[in-house]
Amino acid sequence: MKLIPDLKQQIEVIIGTTLDEYEITMHEWIQSIDHLIGLDENKPQHILNRASKGERGSLESSSISSDVLSLHHGERVFFKVGINEQVKTVLCWGCDAASITMETRRLIELLILNKFIMSQGENSSLFKNDTDKQLSSLGIWLKEQIKDYDAGSFDPLPDSFASIAGFQEEKVLFLLQGETPDSQRVDSIVLNKLLESYFGEDITLIPLGEQEWLFMGDEEIVTGEADEDTAEARKESLNAFCMGLYELVASEFAGVFHLSASLPCIPKEALLQVTFLLQESMELGRSFHVTQHIHLPWNLQLEQLVASISEQQRMRFIRETGKDTTLYNDSETLATLETFFSLDCNVSETAKRLFIHRNTLVYRLDKIKQEIGYDVRHFKSAIVVQLLLLMYKVTKKA
Repeated sequence: MKLIPDLKQQIEVIIGTTLDEYEITMHEWIQSIDHLIGLDENKPQHILNRASKGERGSLESSSISSDVLSLHHGERVFFKVGINEQVKTVLCWGCDAASITMETRRLIELLILNKFIMSQGENSSLFKNDTDKQLSSLGIWLKEQIKDYDAGSFDPLPDSFASIAGFQEEKVLFLLQGETPDSQRVDSIVLNKLLESYFGEDITLIPLGEQEWLFMGDEEIVTGEADEDTAEARKESLNAFCMGLYELVASEFAGVFHLSASLPCIPKEALLQVTFLLQESMELGRSFHVTQHIHLPWNLQLEQLVASISEQQRMRFIRETGKDTTLYNDSETLATLETFFSLDCNVSETAKRLFIHRNTLVYRLDKIKQEIGYDVRHFKSAIVVQLLLLMYKVTKKA
């Protein structure tokens, strides 16, 4: 799969600045070598080593152009990271020359060369094929569009991406975010193979950023085991599928992971909108439910409403409704309420889930009623307390 995004992010962390992408013709690259190779800072390391030993060797660009991985031109340094043999172009990354030392530059060259050899072989391009390059570009386009996303006005998917295989069929989109140590970063190739083993089909994996991927699966594979052909049945089936997928990823890689998914859609028509929705759901889920790792949009509608309320209004609601209670600072109370609400306010099931006696749970609920005057065993009171609980979370009162 895609090698460029992961490596690019690693290098950006090292140098503390972003790398710009350029694509130039092979002729332009060789021509640049002709003009600049005479400078010691642009000579490959093995040429400098030979010179230091008193060995003579040709510095003709034709003989060493394939060894040149970086060029210092003007105020910028350019690194060669890929070649497209079909159209005769060279892919480069560039950064301000003042932002890196010569030692760092040589380290980056080694990282590029090592990635090149390990994953594709010495005579191959860093891009496995044009599709990989296309998906990498799509990820960049999505990130830029999401920054200024407006549900009422957004750019349609460009034709160059709309032709990607599977984009015209109904698919379930997934968003995966990882928080892993730098030494144990998830490689896109390894992740892709793992996903294909779980889905049982080829996976389209789109890198959105550092340890963040968007991918899609066939609707029949994901929701095919639903008991009924209804939206609720598909949601239940998708939830079960996500639980299995999350467990697989979490057991295979180090770190913490978060997963979101959509109902079936046609990527060509709704890729941007659904990607924005999944990122929003991920943010809501991680803010309101810190112990959970699967964040599905249809389970976060109330959280979305609360997040849209101004802080001033939330604080007013807390003061008037919660009576400035400190009850939500108690972890036992929080766990009791969250479990109670997740099980549709069923006292018996909640007691079983919490491994406590039913009378113990009743005592806790009575304590909440005495503290704030709401009996969560009744519908209207349960709504008020759930809203109050969510507002405590989003205002960091809990």
